[in-house]
Amino acid sequence: MMDRRELLYRISMTLGGVITASAASGILAGCTTTPDEMADPKGGFLTPQETADVTAMADHILPRTDTPGALDVGVPAFIDKMLAGFYTDKERGIIRTGLATVAADAKAKHGMGFAALTADQQVEMMKGYDRAAYTTPPANGDPHFFRFIKELTVTGFCTSEAGATKLMRYEQTPGPFRGDVPLKEIGKVWALG
Repeated sequence: MMDRRELLYRISMTLGGVITASAASGILAGCTTTPDEMADPKGGFLTPQETADVTAMADHILPRTDTPGALDVGVPAFIDKMLAGFYTDKERGIIRTGLATVAADAKAKHGMGFAALTADQQVEMMKGYDRAAYTTPPANGDPHFFRFIKELTVTGFCTSEAGATKLMRYEQTPGPFRGDVPLKEIGKVWALG
């Protein structure tokens, strides 16, 4: 299995160099989503409507292609579990306020909730949130909610079995023992000191 520090590094590079301490603590604690939680999320933090909105966003951030997407590996349940167990009250408040803004914006622009919009309408709104998250200086020093959504989506996918084996190069550690490897295949040997 990949070293958790290496996993944190790879996820942070995927997200542009930084992940929150809350995400790091969840990864280090081994937060994962079980098949039961994927099929029937119990709702630790998100309301059913927030879950529907987060599900739609996660599906657009990491859609299914020739490899599994965010929904295939249970990212919405992972996000809910991380928010309930590892994110601070302040971070949860930013996300909840942001999701309320999404709902209000969708209602104002299209007359229905975000999850009920067409894929094109959802992507259009998400592009606006993404621009705001990365170009507008944060109010009061707080990060934009969409950064958290992207962070959690990518983290949830990369820490899943499919993400680790189909997106990233997975090398089982310690790996199989081969006592008969010719020295020329190994190359230089390690010196211990």
